[in-house]
Amino acid sequence: MAFLAPLFLAGLAALALPVLLHLRKNRPKQTVAFSSLMFLDTSPPITKRRSRLQDIVLLLLRCLALALLILAFSRPFFPAKEDNPAASDGAVMHFILLDTSASMRGEPLEQALLTARDLVEEIPDDDWIALATFSDRLRILLDPGRARELAGGDRKSTALALLDEAAADWHATRLDTALQAAVAAAGEDTPLKIHLIGDLQKGSTVDRLRDETWPDQLQLVSHPIARKESWTNAGIRLLPPEKQIQRARITNSEGSAKSDFTLTWSGNPTPVTISVPPGESAVFDAPPELPAEGTVTLAGDDFPFDNDASWTTPVRPVVKIWQPDPADLTNTTESAYFLNRAMQPTPDYSVEIVADMPAEAPALIVTGGMTDNIAALRPVIEAGATALFTVRDPASAAALATLLGIPAAAATEAVVTDHARLGEIDFKSAVFAPFADARYSDFSGIRFWKYRILPPGLLEKGKVLARFDSGDPAWLSFPLGDGTLHVLATTWRPADSQLALTTKFPPLLHSLLGRGDGPRGLLLVGHGGIESPGLHATADGRVAIQIDPAESELTPLPESELRALGLPLDAPATASPDRETTLALSRAEQESRQRLGWWLLTAAAFFFLAETAWAAIAGTRQTAVAS
Repeated sequence: MAFLAPLFLAGLAALALPVLLHLRKNRPKQTVAFSSLMFLDTSPPITKRRSRLQDIVLLLLRCLALALLILAFSRPFFPAKEDNPAASDGAVMHFILLDTSASMRGEPLEQALLTARDLVEEIPDDDWIALATFSDRLRILLDPGRARELAGGDRKSTALALLDEAAADWHATRLDTALQAAVAAAGEDTPLKIHLIGDLQKGSTVDRLRDETWPDQLQLVSHPIARKESWTNAGIRLLPPEKQIQRARITNSEGSAKSDFTLTWSGNPTPVTISVPPGESAVFDAPPELPAEGTVTLAGDDFPFDNDASWTTPVRPVVKIWQPDPADLTNTTESAYFLNRAMQPTPDYSVEIVADMPAEAPALIVTGGMTDNIAALRPVIEAGATALFTVRDPASAAALATLLGIPAAAATEAVVTDHARLGEIDFKSAVFAPFADARYSDFSGIRFWKYRILPPGLLEKGKVLARFDSGDPAWLSFPLGDGTLHVLATTWRPADSQLALTTKFPPLLHSLLGRGDGPRGLLLVGHGGIESPGLHATADGRVAIQIDPAESELTPLPESELRALGLPLDAPATASPDRETTLALSRAEQESRQRLGWWLLTAAAFFFLAETAWAAIAGTRQTAVAS
């Protein structure tokens, strides 16, 4: 055990005070009348020094309470192995993660590279240095395995040379994917310190970090790039035309200092002045008579990376839905019948439901666990597909456990009196985001006759997006590799619910086909291997590619939000601390997480209460004897 404030331990000397108080001789408190002493010989009083302790139990309670209070103020903790300098010298893996997403283009990346180079120079010569960039995925420049093989004199020079290869791309920031991949690449055999260098904006995705278990020897240090005190960033994205009119959505970052901008459309050189308050978005229609394809440009903010969006005559893609379960599309009592009726073509895409695995990755997999080879679905989901699993009966939980790769556990049939309804719904999730508007958010009219209660072993792996009015989970989301598995604790068969008979059923299923709050017809960077926004020619015709709209939110991600995810995060660093400072920060973090001082204070309060109660009881007994 170690202490952050060991000087408080000197207060343990105060334990001698209760002992001295219990050794003192109590003077008689009562005066007893006696007859005349004139006929007795005078003799001096005989005093006897008391050396026996009085009321041992009361003494122990007082000493324990005082000792616990002193220990609590000394802030004890159990140090991890990496806090031993002798053990960590020459054996710490410094893994530098450099953000190269779209928001880092230009000056931000230059600042990040300067920070990275300074950091490399300050790392102790005996430590290892690994290097990677990240945006939507981790791209390793210097693998931890290769870093261990480099001689001490070559480590810094190799890392500095590889930093020259870093370049920003047009992808979004997937912070959760990058951190998980970095920890997996480094292994757990040595102390690992991950240095995160970038703008750390709110647009980063961190959902997969929730409830993640991190190695004991992991330490995360953030190095946010400096940004001027007053800044503004607004992003633009084109929406599908409405009544043949092009529309653009402008989103202003929460931390922006300005709200006035201009829009310039191809074919109409006159700029249009618009106003969007910080933290809000607005949709603006294009002027009439635009060309068949072109670009709309936003001006007035400080960051140009997200200021252009292009349009063209869209080619309607075919979205394939894989339903591996045996299906009879004419059976009006089964889910397949209603799935086929709900997934009709839209102006942005056409839909094809197939029973066999398509050659290309399907946009959606829908299953009730009745397929003979349920395990074959997992690799497809992990590769990036979205799947929806409907729990037909308690036995279906076994197939769901196989998909999640956990031991099988039985579900139970819920006891439903009359009917159940949806109570709590997460409208911030991509599934229910289309219903966030107050005009569409009422799900109380949908009745569920039956549903299944999933076992705790399954629930702890997922995130609940909706609950029944009983509090039981109704819709859950499980990350699997690069894909997502959604679980509905019931089905839309008429025997189970009214869901398939409501107007919310088709848009609910269609929301699983897209990403974010946009329709499928809006193509993002990475579609078809296209790595930049703008107009591109493909085998199917011209397409317009846009960056992920989340990348436009440049408001810094609060450190408290990262800590709430359970990340072993040190205080944000503007420069690399020396080993002594790093050690002190690590110890403070461990003490804060272990909270031994809080438990000692609670125990001290308990013993003080016990001491008070025992003293009252002892006093009552003495009074009774004296009387």
